[in-house]
Amino acid sequence: MILPAEARPLLKALRPVFTTPTFARFVTLLDSAILCTGRRAVANLLRIAAPLADGHRTTYQQVLSSTEWSALRLACRLCRVVLALVPADQPVILVGDATVDGHPGRCIYGKARHRDLVRSSHGYTAWRYGHKRAVLAVLSRVLWPSRLGVLSVLANLYRSAEDDWRRRRPHRTPSQRLRHA
Repeated sequence: MILPAEARPLLKALRPVFTTPTFARFVTLLDSAILCTGRRAVANLLRIAAPLADGHRTTYQQVLSSTEWSALRLACRLCRVVLALVPADQPVILVGDATVDGHPGRCIYGKARHRDLVRSSHGYTAWRYGHKRAVLAVLSRVLWPSRLGVLSVLANLYRSAEDDWRRRRPHRTPSQRLRHA
């Protein structure tokens, strides 16, 4: 493991979320994500971690899509670690945001047409095809006393109303998703 010693308490706190083999692969991917200078796709991370990666590459590609661990449990543990670092006299500020990232592929899971808030104006609506995520973050002055630092602790995929209707699920807006997270 190449992570600094300061990261060990964080990894110790996140360890119970994963099974033993999945945690080892998660740490390897995390190590290589720190060293990666380009896109942090799993294939690029495995090129960097090739000497450290035991087992077949598909086992690493399945880490993020595995049902053996819960992203919500991971987010809750990460949030607890971050909140433990915030001094008792400082307020805890949670912020939410909805962001759209484009995916041009035809068969992308969860892809829909979303209004791009950055490129749109009152008179013009810009649409973007891809994923829309509701992101929950903690604002704190723990790392930088002179300014607020932001740590994203949860990203939840937003589904369009049409997609939820097709799947017979109740529809929730991004703000509702963050409230129920």
